[in-house]
Amino acid sequence: MAQDFQLKLITERAGGGDPIVRERRVEGPQASIGRGADNDIVLADLSVDPIHARLRFTGPGRVSIEAATGLTVEVNGKAVPRADLSAASRPVVRIASYTLAFEPGEGEGVVITVTREADERHLTPSVFSLQSRVFGRRNMAWAFGSGIFLVCLLVPLLAVLWFNENKLIHPDEQWSSGPLSTAHAFLESDCKSCHANAFVAVRDDACLSCHQAGESGPKALARAKEAGSPFQPLLVVDHAPRERLSKGTPLPDGIGAKISTVIQRAVGHPTDRCASCHIEHTKPTAKPVDAAAPLTDKPTLVVVNDCQSCHARLKMRLSDTELVDTPDWNRHPAFKPLIMTAAGPKPQFQRVALTSGPQERNGLTFPHRMHMDPRGGVARQAIELGKAAGYGSPLDCGSCHEAKGVGFRPIEMEKDCGTCHSLAYARNADGSLKLLPHGELQKVVDTLAGRTLAAPGGAGRERPGTIRPTMFAASGASAYRATFSPGGTCYDCHSINWEGDVVKMAPVKLTQRYMPRGAFDHSIAEHGALGKTGKAGAFKCADCHKAQTSDRASDVLVPDLAKCSTCHGQPTSKIAAADDADCTTCHAFHQPGEATPKPGHPPLNTLRWTQMMSRRPGA
Repeated sequence: MAQDFQLKLITERAGGGDPIVRERRVEGPQASIGRGADNDIVLADLSVDPIHARLRFTGPGRVSIEAATGLTVEVNGKAVPRADLSAASRPVVRIASYTLAFEPGEGEGVVITVTREADERHLTPSVFSLQSRVFGRRNMAWAFGSGIFLVCLLVPLLAVLWFNENKLIHPDEQWSSGPLSTAHAFLESDCKSCHANAFVAVRDDACLSCHQAGESGPKALARAKEAGSPFQPLLVVDHAPRERLSKGTPLPDGIGAKISTVIQRAVGHPTDRCASCHIEHTKPTAKPVDAAAPLTDKPTLVVVNDCQSCHARLKMRLSDTELVDTPDWNRHPAFKPLIMTAAGPKPQFQRVALTSGPQERNGLTFPHRMHMDPRGGVARQAIELGKAAGYGSPLDCGSCHEAKGVGFRPIEMEKDCGTCHSLAYARNADGSLKLLPHGELQKVVDTLAGRTLAAPGGAGRERPGTIRPTMFAASGASAYRATFSPGGTCYDCHSINWEGDVVKMAPVKLTQRYMPRGAFDHSIAEHGALGKTGKAGAFKCADCHKAQTSDRASDVLVPDLAKCSTCHGQPTSKIAAADDADCTTCHAFHQPGEATPKPGHPPLNTLRWTQMMSRRPGA
């Protein structure tokens, strides 16, 4: 006789009444049990695995049931992974919410009656059903959906219609987080100028397309003009290449802040972008008079990292840096002014420590001590000759030097020195003085020679800075010798060397800024105006620059770090400044108008942040 499984599937009706009975036959020596639709016995319960167990005939009227690896079945109240069953003993097997009752069938077959129990032990109906005894999930979905609609759409809509005088809603304003600053207001309707990619934070390329200095400067200016900017954008670069800035910037303090920063960088929202510090679309603290007016002249500046956070342990993150770790003012490196070591068309500069007594080659022989002595001959001459110029007193620093922000206005010989140092070298027939031109050596030569020099390119022509007596007519030779000899018009101030009958004059180049990586400003009241005391507690020039003891123009009269530390690095109560002096007093993050430097060599130009952007909050 054939061995097969005769199945009776009994399903209870939802509304009660007689159950539904379905019968079918499974031929063969085995049958599979599980949730999958391809099983011989399908048990539609999420607690049942897709293939949960298998039945096999082991003899006439006898079967074995074996659960899949790691699973069990309940046989006569006991959970076992495998069991041998005799249909004659009418065993009962439970799998999840289903009961399988075995009994002898026709011939050697077995009848299996499958019934699903409404048993509280099985959570499938309540977990995966939308119905609930108390508050159905379908009703909860409607309630929450209606609440969101009411709170997030209907209430704001009614509020706008009720309180807004013009009763209008501008759809684009619902997405804007605020107006742009005055500097960027012309981009108000051109969002793609900054937001190049949807759902991507503003990238530095968008900012640098208008603000990149260096070789890209002309293109940046053209880009801003093309975009319709009414202003000329400030061209700046970072004070180091971007990859080194990222590597040298530490993660913020605190575990949470570190995790947040790492996640932001991972998802394409880094915290070291231009827009991380310069924030547009800032919301007003109070309602402006004109709601459509820009809030500020420039984007709001938010300091993400101060100078000390990066420079305190910079060598730990950038082992190849030439910079010294500077956690505070007390460990600030000594000043190394940039001095000229060789003059000429292409002058050479070198940073030299003040402790080594550096000397610069500027082409002059000006002695400060002689001019600053209030009892010397220069003072008496200034008193007499200066009356016509409007001062008539001994010279001080302000007589020649005029501060202009971080530097000085260039010295002009005719204006600053001409009162005492005359350029006259002869008289005309009518008794008037003949004056030498100043500033171009060739014009001086032409004037002294009476314009009798050899034609340009001729054999008698010499290179600039070299003059021979043979170049002059007899009438001009004596004037030439007197002009470039001791006591002559040019000899008193310029470095002149005679080599036989050839005279050589060193080119003049005056240094405007000895500390180009700083931003010392002579014009602020705390430092004092040149030649004046300034406000109470301000310095005079002589307090920092020891010109009274200098006999050589090559002396570098820059104060050392100790002089600056008398104020900087001290509490506010000990200095005359209105706020604490920090790194940004002299150093700026961005460098205006210069290309990004090579690693370890910051650019030479810098400005205070207060000259470039708004003050940081709380400063």
